[in-house]
Amino acid sequence: MIHVLGSINIDYACTVATLPAAGETITGRALTLTPGGKGANQALAARRAGALVSMSGAVGSDQVADQALSLLKQDNVDLASVAKVDGPTGCAFVFVDAQSENQIVIIPGANDRVNNQQALELKVSQGDVLLLQLEIPRPAVIAAAAHASAKGATVIANLAPYQTMPPSFFESVDILLLNETEADQLAVDLGIDKTGGLAPQIATALSTTVVLTLGSQGVILVEKNSPAQTITGMNISAIDTVGAGDTFAGYLGAMLAAGHALSPACETANQAAALACTKPGAQTAIPTLEEVNQLAATSI
Repeated sequence: MIHVLGSINIDYACTVATLPAAGETITGRALTLTPGGKGANQALAARRAGALVSMSGAVGSDQVADQALSLLKQDNVDLASVAKVDGPTGCAFVFVDAQSENQIVIIPGANDRVNNQQALELKVSQGDVLLLQLEIPRPAVIAAAAHASAKGATVIANLAPYQTMPPSFFESVDILLLNETEADQLAVDLGIDKTGGLAPQIATALSTTVVLTLGSQGVILVEKNSPAQTITGMNISAIDTVGAGDTFAGYLGAMLAAGHALSPACETANQAAALACTKPGAQTAIPTLEEVNQLAATSI
C-alpha cells in the first residue's frame, strides 16, 4: 500500500514562446486548468503504476475543489483522508516555453491547513510506503515521517520545493529523492564540498539512501554502504517537463511496494518520467504501467 501525505492543487498552465523576464509582460498561447499538486501527482503516478494508494491532504470549499480531486477519484485513489476546509484550494500558475522549460508560482491555499493530526492518523503498517514532499507545512511532514518509520513503513522523502529540514527528520527517511537543484541546496546546508559527487556525500552524511535525478541525463542512486550506480537517461522528445519528477516519485514508490529492488525500480521510474515529458500537463501526462512497459520493450 502507498500512502501519500501532500499537496493537492489546481494548475493554471499557460504555454508561452519564452519565459518572462523580471518586469516583462508577455502574451500566452493557451490556458488550461488541470489537477495538480506534488502530493496528488505522486499519488496518481503510484496508482497508474499499479499500486493501491491512499491520499491524505486538504482541499478548499471553492468551486475547483472537486476538479482538483477528479483524476484521483477517476483512478480509484482512496480519498477518505482528504479534508475539506474553509477557503481556497491550493493552486499553481505554470508557464511552459517552447523549449519545455517552466516557471511555477504556487499559492498553498488549503495545503497550509494540513496538520500533525493528519500525519499521525496515517494508517501505515509494515511493508507500506509513505511518499512525502514539501508543499505542506513542515511540521506535518516531520511528524508523518517519524510516525511511518515507527510503524515499519518505508519513507521516501522528496525535498521539493526545497526547505531546510532538521537532522532528526532524516533519521526517519529511508530514501531521499532529490533533483540537482535540491541536492545543491542540501549540500550547502550540510557543509558538503560540491566539487565532489554529491549523491555519495549526501548518503554518507545522512546515513540514508539517495536517489538523484538528472533529467535527460538519467539517475544516480546510492544505497547505504554501497557504491553509486548510474541509470542512463531516456532519448525522448520532451514537450513539457512539468510533473516528470512527481511521476518518478510515484513510480519509484509503487515499484518498491511491489517488491522490486531499488535499481530496477529506478529504471522503471525513469522510463515513466520520460514518457510524462512527451505530453502536456502534470497529472494528464502521467503514463500507465502498460505504456511504460511498451517503452521499455522498444528500448531493448
